[in-house]
Amino acid sequence: KNFELLDDRLKQLRNFNPREGGSRKNTVIKPLASELVRSVQELLSILGYETGKIDGILGRITIAAIKAFQKEIEVETTGRPSEDLLMQLQAEVRKLNNKNATPEEAVNAVLPIVSTGTGFYINNNTIISNYHVVNACHYISIGKEERLVVNAIDQVNDITVLESKRNPDAFLRLSANPKLGNNIFTAGYPYNDILKNFNFTSGNVSSLMGPGSNISEFQFTAPVQPGNSGGPILNSKGGVVGITVSGLGAKFAELADTLPQNINFGIKV
Repeated sequence: KNFELLDDRLKQLRNFNPREGGSRKNTVIKPLASELVRSVQELLSILGYETGKIDGILGRITIAAIKAFQKEIEVETTGRPSEDLLMQLQAEVRKLNNKNATPEEAVNAVLPIVSTGTGFYINNNTIISNYHVVNACHYISIGKEERLVVNAIDQVNDITVLESKRNPDAFLRLSANPKLGNNIFTAGYPYNDILKNFNFTSGNVSSLMGPGSNISEFQFTAPVQPGNSGGPILNSKGGVVGITVSGLGAKFAELADTLPQNINFGIKV
């Protein structure tokens, strides 16, 4: 059947003559998207450059943004995305995140809260959370006490690695992936701007796949709310088996005309 489809396509190409049937104006050719271009667009956006829609397509606005950045750091203004450009952008983003703010300025600064979420220590100075928790933030902190630095991001799996100067008394250890039916516990700060306290809930693993049969996630029944994102999902021994990432909430209820109950998702570790 695949060969028949290919033959049909070849016939169409052979028979196509813009002078005889139809016009090229009716043929829409979509530009190809690139993961490299998408990454460049995202980093440029973090640095304050306007790239237009972050879609992985190298359009005029993205080219102009690349040239503006290259001119700013005094390198050849090619306007072309490359691995070298990506490394230069990463270095500038790291510099931006590492700008020093004194503790007094950090505590007293009146900054808009773009988003809140949960994170957890996995060693003396490394915090794990969700990428979507920090994505729109230019200033990331633990309350108003300490500014955090973004060390790494994984947009595909929605994970970010943050660096803290604080040395906690204890941290959580990663465990094996959960099994179907396992008891689990979630920890976090839901609706923290209102509740302002720590929440601990329990449930069980109800599926070993996430939305769309995503094998990098699993489904669980413990109640979570906005603000739980990035928090640890623990087994009965206190080991981290996942990271809270999402749940079916109001938007899904509106679309499906039904109220989902205890359908939440975690990232496997």
